[in-house]
Amino acid sequence: MSLLAPLALALASLVIPLVVLYMLKSRRQRLEVPSIRMWEDEEQYVSASLPWQRLKVTAALVLQILALLGFAFLLARPFFREATLLGPHTVLVIDTSGSMATAGRFAAAQAEARGLADDASDAQLISVVDAGPRPRVVTAFSRDPATVLSAIDGLAVGGGGEDLEGALRLARGLATPDRPTKILLLSDGGVEGALLEPVSDASHILFDQVGDNVAITAFGTGVPGEGAANMFLEVSSFSRRTESISVQMLVDGLEVGSVDIELAAAEREQRVVPVDAGIGQTVEAVIVEADDANPLDDRAALILSGAGDLAVTVTGEGSPFLDALLGALPGVHPAVGEPPDVVVIDGGSAAEIDRPAWIIAPDPPPEGITVTGRLDNPVITFQRPGEPILEDVDLTSLAIGEVQLLDLGPGWLRLVTAGDVPIVMLGEVNGHRVVYFTFDVVRSNLPVDVTFPILGARILDFLGGNRLGSAATATAGTPLSLAPPPDGSTVVTKPDGTSVSLEGNVVEFADTAAPGTYQVDYLDASGALVEHERAVRQFAAAEAPGSARQIATTADDTADAQDATLLREWAPWILALLLLVVLVEWWVAYGRPSPWRRRSGAGAAV
Repeated sequence: MSLLAPLALALASLVIPLVVLYMLKSRRQRLEVPSIRMWEDEEQYVSASLPWQRLKVTAALVLQILALLGFAFLLARPFFREATLLGPHTVLVIDTSGSMATAGRFAAAQAEARGLADDASDAQLISVVDAGPRPRVVTAFSRDPATVLSAIDGLAVGGGGEDLEGALRLARGLATPDRPTKILLLSDGGVEGALLEPVSDASHILFDQVGDNVAITAFGTGVPGEGAANMFLEVSSFSRRTESISVQMLVDGLEVGSVDIELAAAEREQRVVPVDAGIGQTVEAVIVEADDANPLDDRAALILSGAGDLAVTVTGEGSPFLDALLGALPGVHPAVGEPPDVVVIDGGSAAEIDRPAWIIAPDPPPEGITVTGRLDNPVITFQRPGEPILEDVDLTSLAIGEVQLLDLGPGWLRLVTAGDVPIVMLGEVNGHRVVYFTFDVVRSNLPVDVTFPILGARILDFLGGNRLGSAATATAGTPLSLAPPPDGSTVVTKPDGTSVSLEGNVVEFADTAAPGTYQVDYLDASGALVEHERAVRQFAAAEAPGSARQIATTADDTADAQDATLLREWAPWILALLLLVVLVEWWVAYGRPSPWRRRSGAGAAV
């Protein structure tokens, strides 16, 4: 322990005059008499009391000395040094992605940040950066603890991914030449490969709490069926135990059915669920009666939309699987007496392409592609993430008998590969969109997989137009595009029921981190409703596993060693003790109760 103002200890010398005052104090004995009349004729003597008396140590004197010494010690400002993560300027980069909702990680990160915010001062400035899907600076260069706490409390975990790279760029952009800047990354680590590691001049505080979790990892349309809308539902387990769950199906907020699913540890289940719903209605799937680690991934929603008619022709060998698929998709019909919108080439010649085409193991291939050989029983090693055609489709377990080995020209996008061998590709031939399968569908297990009709619908959507069957659906954190009327305003109602009013020509609403349905109302200048629309933001399925990892970092060599400690004064504790001593001294001197004595009186009865 050290003192910031040691000269203040000289005030302890005031103890000497205090003791002197106690010795100078004259103490005459006080007596109560019934009358002084008997002394009226007596000569009056004046006797001087002795100016000094023997010091009598009393409890009041001891307490007053303690109070005086404590006051002097308080003014000397004793302190101790405490290790701290703060530097002259510290940027708190706080992860608000969906995985941080797992087992209270975000609450722990907020608590850590609040503890650091209490030490904001002129010597330790603090900035806060939200590392969600769209990184932003919440507050910058604040020396006020209340301001920093307000910024931290204003953050909320959402259902989107994290952009740690973008958040770190913002943090480094806050660096100033006049004082060193320290970056603290409060995160569960995010997805491996999303950052260039090691991250320089930063420190990572890891939050890796775990718990059993089940999640809706896919929810979509495009499954053919008669009469009802068929929804594709995938539920995954990230638990260490068997989970028995119930998924409730809602249409415009009203329950229309449920699905009971039993999941073994670390497994997933795919179902096709018929729902009585039509165009424009909102369909939701909600996991109920589940006590898991992340409640944000227990709900998914879609707004159903229509699909236009599509004329399709199949050439080549064909197969009953393709016929069944095309016959079951709503709005798809054979091109009889009319030119086809899309052609499906199944094993036939693809030498001439004059319209959008789905090409399946052709012979010969389109111009610019050469078949150089064959590969038996390839193993899928890569599926391109975020590709709309593969939405809600997992081909990593696809079993294939044989694929073509190709010599490709430029411009082909590989969606699925087995090592360097392409399995599914996108490209253009003669200015027309093309989807290329290098394998024969019949010689694979794809036709018997529940995802086959979804994949087929996605391919036809890509080739012939939007037939996804859902409208305005995106991952949480994706902004809403707005089109307010002239001189009007926009009211956005978020999934939790709160509304935000936007005045003027605001064309984007970015506060969409919460998964769920957003309603947008456009009002004219008088406040009357002109138009309304809805949009859905889904929980990012990649965040559901809740994986955590330590990010490799390198420390900031420019920070002074003294920045790692913080001065803590003892003043609050000393002041509290000093007040206690003063109260006790007052009680001893004035408030101490005297013992109650009985007075005997003459009251005997005669």
